[in-house]
Amino acid sequence: MLSIVIADVLQIRDLRNPGALSEVLQELHDKRWSMNSKPLWKLAVLREPVGSPEAGSFKIHIAFVYHHILGDGLSGTAFQKSLLGEIKNTEKAGLQTIDVPKVIDTPIYTDLVEPVEKLTSLLIGWLFLLQQLVKEYAPSWLTSASSSTWTGEPVQTLEMCPFRSRVRIAVIWEAEGNLLLKESRRHAISLTSLLTATAVAALAQAVPQAANITGITPYSFRRMTGTPEVDMTVQISSFQTSYSADVLDRMRKASLASDRAESLWKGAKYFHTQMRNELDKCAQDNVLGLLPYISNHVAYYEKKFGKPRETTFELSNLGVMKIGGDVFPDAWSLDSMTFTQGAQPAGPAISVNCISVDGGALTIAITWQDSIIHESIINALATEYRTLARSLQLESLSRNC
Repeated sequence: MLSIVIADVLQIRDLRNPGALSEVLQELHDKRWSMNSKPLWKLAVLREPVGSPEAGSFKIHIAFVYHHILGDGLSGTAFQKSLLGEIKNTEKAGLQTIDVPKVIDTPIYTDLVEPVEKLTSLLIGWLFLLQQLVKEYAPSWLTSASSSTWTGEPVQTLEMCPFRSRVRIAVIWEAEGNLLLKESRRHAISLTSLLTATAVAALAQAVPQAANITGITPYSFRRMTGTPEVDMTVQISSFQTSYSADVLDRMRKASLASDRAESLWKGAKYFHTQMRNELDKCAQDNVLGLLPYISNHVAYYEKKFGKPRETTFELSNLGVMKIGGDVFPDAWSLDSMTFTQGAQPAGPAISVNCISVDGGALTIAITWQDSIIHESIINALATEYRTLARSLQLESLSRNC
C-alpha cells in the first residue's frame, strides 16, 4: 500500500451522551475489515458535550481501532502515547490548526519487530505436547475437562448467530481504585488477581447452575524478548485457570461482607499463585510453541462449530497508562482510557478488558457476542466491579473496629 486515503481511516463525530460511547464502540468493532485494499486500522474522534450547550466545551474520546494481527493490547497504548507526543509537538510549535492532506504516502521501508519465536526459544516437552493432543482430539469422557463447565451458547456460524459485539463499561474512579490497589498489595497479590476473582464470584452468583468456570489470561512476552512497550507488535500468550464446584459454592454461600471478602481474597490468591507459576516457566511448554502444529487455521476454527466454547471468560489487564510531562500536552488532561475487544465467535463467552490511568480511573470494559449469553449476567458482572471497592472498604473498616 503506497498511500492512505485519510477518509478511509479517520472519522469525527459527536456523542449524544456519555452512554453513547458503548454504542459507538460496538459499531466500530462490527465493521468488517477489507483485507486487500485498505489499512487494518482506523481512528475515530468522538466529541462528548460537557456542561451547557452555550459553553461549547467537549470531552474528546480518541478511539484507535485496529486488527489484532497488527498489534496486541500494549500496541494500542503505544499508539496513544505517540499521538499525545505529536499533539505536544504542535503545542511547542505554536500551531493552532493544521491542514490535513486528503492522501498521505506510506514509508517505503519500515522496520518490523521479529516474531516471538525468533526472539526467544519456545521449548515444547513431549509430555506437554501429549497433554494438548489429548485435550484437542480425545473424547470428553477421556479428558479431565468437565462437561458442566459453563461457557454460554456453543460456537455458531455467522448464519446461525450474526456477528454483533456488545460493550458494557464499568468505571472505578481514582479514590476507589487506590483502595483496591492498596488492599491487593496488603494481601500480596496483583490487582489482576483480584479482578479475576471478582469475575469468578460474579459469574458464580449469576449462573447458579454452573458447576465449573474457566478463565483465560493473556500476558505479554515483551519482558522475555526485550521488545519495548513503544513498539507495535503482537507478543502475547495466555494461560487458563479452572474453578471447581466447591470453589463456586463457597463464593455463592458468602453472604456476609466479611465472608464475601474472604472468599474473594482466597480466589485471588489462588489465581496469583497460578499466574506466578506460569510466568516462572513461561517460554517452557508455552501454548505459543504449539502454533507450528496448526497447519490450517481456518479448518482449526471451523471444527469448533456446534461445540461448547473452551473458556468461560477472558480477562486482560493492560495495567497503568503513565505519560511523562515532557510528552503530555499542556492544554490537555487525561482522566480515563477504555480498552475493548470485539466479540469472539469461537472464543470465550465474555471478555473483560481493564486499563487504568495514572492519577485517574480504572476502566473495565466487558464485551460479548449478542445472544451468546443473557444480558442479565453482564449486568451482574458490571455491578460487581462497580461496587467492589465499596464492599472491600466496608470489610476493611469492620476489621479495624
